[in-house]
Amino acid sequence: MKKKAVTVSIHELEDILEHYIDAGSGTNYALKIIGHPGVGKSAIVKEIARKRNYFFIDTRLAFKENIDLGGYPVPDHDSKRMIYYRPIFIPPETVPEGHDGILWFLDESNRAHPTVIQTLFQIITEGTCGEHRLPEKTAIVLAGNMGESDSTTITEFDDAALDGRLAIFHLKPDSRDWLRWAHRENIHSSIRHYISLFPERLWDETNVNPNPRGWHQVSQAFALSYGISSHEELLRYLSDNPEGTLTKLIISLVGEIAGTDFIMQMISPRGITTQEILAGEQDKLELMKKSKIPSEDILWALSGALTSLREKNIIRRGSLSPEDLEELGNVLQFIGYSRADSRMSFFYLLLKECGLFTQIPPALATISDTESRLELQDRFTGLLED
Repeated sequence: MKKKAVTVSIHELEDILEHYIDAGSGTNYALKIIGHPGVGKSAIVKEIARKRNYFFIDTRLAFKENIDLGGYPVPDHDSKRMIYYRPIFIPPETVPEGHDGILWFLDESNRAHPTVIQTLFQIITEGTCGEHRLPEKTAIVLAGNMGESDSTTITEFDDAALDGRLAIFHLKPDSRDWLRWAHRENIHSSIRHYISLFPERLWDETNVNPNPRGWHQVSQAFALSYGISSHEELLRYLSDNPEGTLTKLIISLVGEIAGTDFIMQMISPRGITTQEILAGEQDKLELMKKSKIPSEDILWALSGALTSLREKNIIRRGSLSPEDLEELGNVLQFIGYSRADSRMSFFYLLLKECGLFTQIPPALATISDTESRLELQDRFTGLLED
């Protein structure tokens, strides 16, 4: 039976990587990160290598054969033997000057040829690649995609011995972690603002797009291809060129739904956002009660809020934090005061899709206004008892 991957957020993965590197050569295991394309696996590993002053080597195993890893045979005429020259893409014999170690990132490991995967066992267990010894301070990190669930082709390889040498993690991006990273990496302010309002638009696990890599690419397109550095410049450009080439480029990089909504949010913002629902903005709640927010905007934002909570519930393995429970309580307020048909639909979505049913009572308890809390408990009583 294959070892099951443990779901982690960006912040958790960074912490795991840092402790793994700090342990040095004393560990008898390597790390493997799986996740959908574009969620930031390589970017996170590269950033941790930089932070720990480790020389970073990125090798894509999908394009390698077993002979590539072992080195190319050449004759040694004096000894009358074949020797193998060290491949340039594997770690050098010694740690490069000015660095504290080497991080060898073996990407697309589950798309490699089976003979290459066999070599991984030697790399992890013996610290050698073919006949070439790796420096003592070499950290090995593997990465791969999901296979059928993210429409990528992987090599089916079931080896309990290799699995036993791996700590396997499934990276699922969290908008809060990503926004911290985006600020550090100077991702365009308009993108950071949009994701802060609609965190569910960071990535789509079902359809692959949008994803963090796509938003990074959009940011680069703004700055490098179109010379747009500020939010105001982007707003003017999109307003003046609503059907221009930049619009098409954005959609091509993050998909039709996210791309179109990002552009519309720039030009004609919605009446309510996902983040305002998660934060329980009372002025927005009052406007909704008075039917002063378009129904389409409410439905859009509520759907996004439930998607965001669903992802957090998966990452927290079914146990929301106090902060998350407060967000769920805020969402329940907006659901509770929405139209009856919408209230029923979204409530059952909480049960069927989000797995949050048992956490509804403690979430309602976080609502500080006694009158509102009792009214919502009354509205949901019949549904909770069904």
